[in-house]
Amino acid sequence: MWEDGLPTATSKTQNALEKKILPFYQELEQQDLEDLHDLLELHRDTHISYLQTGLGQLSSGFAVLDASRTWIVYWLVHSLALLGAPLPREVTADDIVAFLGQCQHPDGGFGGGPLQLAHLAPTYAAVAAAVTLGGKALAMVDRVRARDFLFRMCIPPSQGGGFSVHDGGEGDLRACYTAMAVAHMLGMDADKPELLRRSGLAGYVRACQTYEGGLGGEPGNEAHGGYTFCGVAALALAGGPELLASALDLSRLLHWLVHRQGAMEGGFNGRTNKLVDGCYSFWQGGVFPLLAQLHPALLRPPPVPPSAAPAADPAVPPAPMFGDHAIAPAELAELEVHACMTQYESLRSRALAASEQADAALRGTAARHSANTAAGARELLDRAAVAHEAAELATTQMACVNASAFNLCPPLDPEALAAQEQALGPPPPLGAAAGAGAGSAGGEAQAQAVQGHGEAQGPGQGHGEAQGPGQAAAGGAGAAAGAGTGPGAAAGAVAPALCSYESLQLWILKCCQASKGGLRDKPGKPADFYHTCYCLSGLAAAQHAPGSSLMGPRDTNLLRRADPAVNVVDEKLAAARSYFAARPLPPLPQAGDTAGVGAEAPVAMEQGA
Repeated sequence: MWEDGLPTATSKTQNALEKKILPFYQELEQQDLEDLHDLLELHRDTHISYLQTGLGQLSSGFAVLDASRTWIVYWLVHSLALLGAPLPREVTADDIVAFLGQCQHPDGGFGGGPLQLAHLAPTYAAVAAAVTLGGKALAMVDRVRARDFLFRMCIPPSQGGGFSVHDGGEGDLRACYTAMAVAHMLGMDADKPELLRRSGLAGYVRACQTYEGGLGGEPGNEAHGGYTFCGVAALALAGGPELLASALDLSRLLHWLVHRQGAMEGGFNGRTNKLVDGCYSFWQGGVFPLLAQLHPALLRPPPVPPSAAPAADPAVPPAPMFGDHAIAPAELAELEVHACMTQYESLRSRALAASEQADAALRGTAARHSANTAAGARELLDRAAVAHEAAELATTQMACVNASAFNLCPPLDPEALAAQEQALGPPPPLGAAAGAGAGSAGGEAQAQAVQGHGEAQGPGQGHGEAQGPGQAAAGGAGAAAGAGTGPGAAAGAVAPALCSYESLQLWILKCCQASKGGLRDKPGKPADFYHTCYCLSGLAAAQHAPGSSLMGPRDTNLLRRADPAVNVVDEKLAAARSYFAARPLPPLPQAGDTAGVGAEAPVAMEQGA
């Protein structure tokens, strides 16, 4: 973080974080590409052992998460599925299914634990865990009552729109996302248009986009990474790329997203002027694969009409830290270090000279002169100490530039990016946006990898085989084909990467892995199941995103591909949707019916803590 002369609590903690991360990356600074990959290994076995311990009896410290027990199950089984690892021998799938069944509410949906109020968030977690387990877990879900619950949570557009998280609860983008994700995972494609209409979903999500470009949890709230993913994924699930393209200002959204990736760290923060956090590897990094289903031209700012263009380029004052010349970051860092050291040496030499004058005066009779000289010397020494501190900070900043994630994993140059975009051809009209709508069979008609890490992965294959970047989402956001596959796209063309996926992988592998297993927020923080799940989810998204490349050894690092919209492993989702497609739900009750969906439903009573 370059200083502008106005240090804040945030800039100080950011500088401290960069200093803490620096040794992790300096180890890689002098490595060539081949050696760099050898040093970026996912500690697969230790993470599997860590995750398997969580599916048994948890310690009393987890009592505060009693209302999140279905979430803990999802975090664990999804993480193991990404790693291609089995459940622990002492805990069977039947045990987990029995527990989830106890969390299912009689009026539909799931609570966070047995006998708890049905809530959309743990309903998503329970359904995602059931889809990941498959088999008996799918039969356990009461889809008819789950559908009733989803429609009961709709907030009419006349009352603001969106979804409530529970009966009488608040509405926000979490509720919108979890409702649409549950509908998608349970094969309720035919019900999506009516859910979209009754909730006014598109208008509600649009109202949550802020001036920055990201989305807040509710209209008027600050842009936030988690809510941004929820809003984008909800639109993609509800209506596919076409709804996503029409509902949001995509160029502003992408501008905000790319500025959340730290150039030094490679990871993402969740809000402006916040520190990076491992969990945003998914909540921010996972948005890019959804946007990659659109043609890159749809993500650019709209052209300025000639009539509105200024007669001449406006004069832009230089930023305080850059002066009036365009200087590369490394060159700027060297200049700043040199300036700080010059100032320090000058002040130090003047302070020493003043101190010697004071000592000489003390041996004479000019006592007042001696005191003034000594005070001046002390002031110069204090200023020298401040200058020395600034020089040390500038030296650290220069080291951070040289060993930054963006320096270790440099992005493509602008000419190469332009060539990639040109190969894709013009964007298709919105009516022919990439891929079918979100209600398509999707996962059952998965596209083959265009370019990437190997053969397309099928059910039951080991983690060494995976789908490559550019592959279609398996039933997620409309099962759209890889980005840029619309009319005019060159055969086999892959869209340019929308962020530095390699830097993101570097951050996760070097800074987020705990030595005893599990993944964490950042160095200095302990590992936990939540961060393990979303660091691994972000790593999988970065590995399989269009335009990305795998960092580290393939046999240990490559994770299973997860659907980008619901974050469930592809083949698990495809199997679940096939299972539910063979068991269609009865039609929705017509308007005016006195029973079923749409009728006044009694408020579900909370039966437990």
